[in-house]
Amino acid sequence: MPKLGKEWEFVNLIIVKDERTLPQRFRIFPMIPASPLPRRSPSHQRWTLDDIPWQSLDRARVTDQELLFYLLTTASFIETATDTYAHNLIEYYAGDEETTTWLEQHWQHEELQHGRALKRYVQTAWPNFDWDQVYQAFFAEFSANCVIEALEPSRCLEMVSRCIVEMGTASYYTTLSRLSPEPVLRQLTQLIREDEIRHYKYFYHYFLRYRQRENMGRWKIFRAVLRRLRMIDGEDSSIALKHAYGILHSGAPFDNRLYRIIQKRARCLMGPQFPHRMSVKMTLNPLDLNPRVQKTVAPTIAFLSRYLLWGEGGMRIKSYGRMYTDLYTRVRVYALNQWARLAE
Repeated sequence: MPKLGKEWEFVNLIIVKDERTLPQRFRIFPMIPASPLPRRSPSHQRWTLDDIPWQSLDRARVTDQELLFYLLTTASFIETATDTYAHNLIEYYAGDEETTTWLEQHWQHEELQHGRALKRYVQTAWPNFDWDQVYQAFFAEFSANCVIEALEPSRCLEMVSRCIVEMGTASYYTTLSRLSPEPVLRQLTQLIREDEIRHYKYFYHYFLRYRQRENMGRWKIFRAVLRRLRMIDGEDSSIALKHAYGILHSGAPFDNRLYRIIQKRARCLMGPQFPHRMSVKMTLNPLDLNPRVQKTVAPTIAFLSRYLLWGEGGMRIKSYGRMYTDLYTRVRVYALNQWARLAE
């Protein structure tokens, strides 16, 4: 496995700072301490399903949580389908031995392990759910859309896209670990989160190399970031949710309206625990912005994303005027600080 240098220190920094602690009344689930995770050296990053104390799983804490069932089941489907993604990427980067070796021997292996672990959790927590049968129906529909032609037009831009995907999954599992009502689930999602953040580091490493080779401009990179961001809650999630929902509500129709309703509920659940600062920093990093610009832009984007996520859920924004006032205050303070520096 290629070694990474000091440029990865920023990732370690951004995951240490959690969001401001919320009052108890804003928490959807009670926050229950998880079992301490074993400390691992940098050379031993992997874990196995045997590291998870499945016998300690407390079904009573999750069995009635339908929304949590959807979040975990859809994730287990998409992670298990990594084989299709991996084959496409390995073919796309043919000739680049370092990249394809890492994809095949490390990334693919760990992503498939995520799928197996989440599958086992779902089967243990909801034993009446026929995971294998539902997954087969999901994969038959999902695989038709997962083709190599859907990748970005250049290797550099596809690495940008991969960075955004890993940002999304790292944020997703960070959120699940924070809101988990069950200790085993929290431990599992913490382990997956660590893997996803490490995957981001490697994709970013390869992105830097291809950016130099292809002399890729910031505007094209920015557009690739936007394209992938628009796909995060796209067709893959809809297909997975449709098949999971169909088992619990046999015969009930599933359309875009119902999908949006469930997504809205999910944002309400996840918004307060979503790692806004971490996700924004990981998203902006491929743009290689001036440090002063990024330092200003990142908090503002995180601030807006927090309002947007909460505003679409059950925690409605009581006054949009307040949002605009807060934003105006931030911009005004920044402008005054800049003016003071120039005046010195």
